[in-house]
Amino acid sequence: MIFARSNRSTWTLTMAALAAAFLLLAGTAALALVGRLWDALALGLLAAVAAAVVARFARRLRRWPAGRLGIFQDRLVLVGGRLELQAPWVEIQTASLADRSEWAWSSWPEIHLTERLSVRLRSGRSFSFRPKAFGLEPTACRDLFLTLRDDGQARERLPVFDSALDLATRPLHTGELIRPQL
Repeated sequence: MIFARSNRSTWTLTMAALAAAFLLLAGTAALALVGRLWDALALGLLAAVAAAVVARFARRLRRWPAGRLGIFQDRLVLVGGRLELQAPWVEIQTASLADRSEWAWSSWPEIHLTERLSVRLRSGRSFSFRPKAFGLEPTACRDLFLTLRDDGQARERLPVFDSALDLATRPLHTGELIRPQL
């Protein structure tokens, strides 16, 4: 399974805001040509607001994460930009949503949960990422990782990782925010 966050809704809203901005701008020009300047000014202000909305959506699309999270039978593969991280399930020691900056200073009842999933490997390495960037609910992603780490039968239902080409050829599971389940 490969998870990637879908940006279809943002594209749809961007195109709708762009169409509204063009229509309002055309209406502004038509009213200005007829001589109704106050009406043209009011419509022009609405066109400026629509253009600001388009600019905001365009900035959001430009900053959209290009990452993919691949869950395979023997490993977890996290691809973000040019960085690819592979972690075998048997190497995963912990997966936690606890705030890592407070681990050394706080006692057990004072741990704060975040939306960032921190995974520590048996080799001492660790990595963290935001599951929401891939369209996954953080608690469900943590539970899935811990289940796959501990349950070999659940992992058998997943595809086998062959190469980096798997990340390009396998179908994506996209959505705004989903709960991954086996």
